[in-house]
Amino acid sequence: MNAVILPVAIKMLSHNKLRFFMTVTGISMAFFLAAAQIGLLVGWVNTNSAIINHAGADLWVMAKETRTFDYGTAIPRHRVQQVSSVPGVKWAESMLIGWATWHHPQGKRINVEVIGLDDSFTGGPWEFASGSIEITRQPDTVVVDELYGDMLGVWKVGDEAEIQGHRVIMGGFSRGVRTFTAAPFVFTSIRNAQKYTPYYRDDEISYVLARVAEGEDPMKVRDLINQSVSNVEALTSSEFAERSVKYWMLETGIGITVIITAALGMLVGAVIMSQTLFAITQDHLPNYATLLALGFHHKTLRSIILSQSFCLGGLGISLGAVLFGVASNASATSPIPLETTNYVSIALIIFFLLCCIGASWFSIRAIFKLDPVMVFHG
Repeated sequence: MNAVILPVAIKMLSHNKLRFFMTVTGISMAFFLAAAQIGLLVGWVNTNSAIINHAGADLWVMAKETRTFDYGTAIPRHRVQQVSSVPGVKWAESMLIGWATWHHPQGKRINVEVIGLDDSFTGGPWEFASGSIEITRQPDTVVVDELYGDMLGVWKVGDEAEIQGHRVIMGGFSRGVRTFTAAPFVFTSIRNAQKYTPYYRDDEISYVLARVAEGEDPMKVRDLINQSVSNVEALTSSEFAERSVKYWMLETGIGITVIITAALGMLVGAVIMSQTLFAITQDHLPNYATLLALGFHHKTLRSIILSQSFCLGGLGISLGAVLFGVASNASATSPIPLETTNYVSIALIIFFLLCCIGASWFSIRAIFKLDPVMVFHG
């Protein structure tokens, strides 16, 4: 009897081909909406923590209560030497980050985040379209991401603009270094950065980036830094990335909005599937009654409905996943791309399939109330 479950389920679904097509389309769009919103959230998280994760540092040392990477607070530059002298620290580098105004060649003023890098350029761009970060050792030379070239009015190496009234020369264009704040990152040397951010004194920086020696526990070295260096806070890279993400997600409310939208997308898919399955069940009540009269068990009929639910959900998820793949590729060069991970994708598919099972509940209830005697009526 189990061998007839799937053929019967498919036969009932395909009886009204237009409704079947519209249902699969509706579910796929609902899945795509949920996947796109979650993909936007994942892309946003990756963008927000990209520099921290790509810096190659184990520890970040900063002013106490620094909420996010973008809002670094001035600390004395000699903190670099203090951190370097802590047992277990292999090396330490400084970084300066500040906000400034970029003067577009056509007169527009644009907010930018100036990132000043130390001699080894720790925390700088990890991929280049042209040029290199080493050239920023030269006076007035900077690097921006190719994504923001049009916005800033620079298109090739050697183009010039101004920051805070000081000349800047393009030394290269990075690739994939996005910003969540809509203020492009401008990478340069600390010496150049101090000129563009005059509210920093010459002996001030924003962060100390440290790498622990081989075999050392970053958590223990972090605690040693917090104990031995005054008026600073040390965090591991993962802790600082998590703090930055939580700041934008929870304290600003932006992330919660995206999550709610994704949940609504999945809810829409569940409602569409529930209504369609219920309508199909109502149309085929005489057929179900006939199956009961022929000796089919209620359990078998329930399996038929669940099979229909999985068929609709599987087709909708597959089509929605294809749409998400197309959208993800199209957004690869946007400020915040649609991204995902294997765990996120699997969790979303499982959740959506559970919604499919839940959506079949109303139809199953109708079957349990069905009396096989109705097949002999009329």
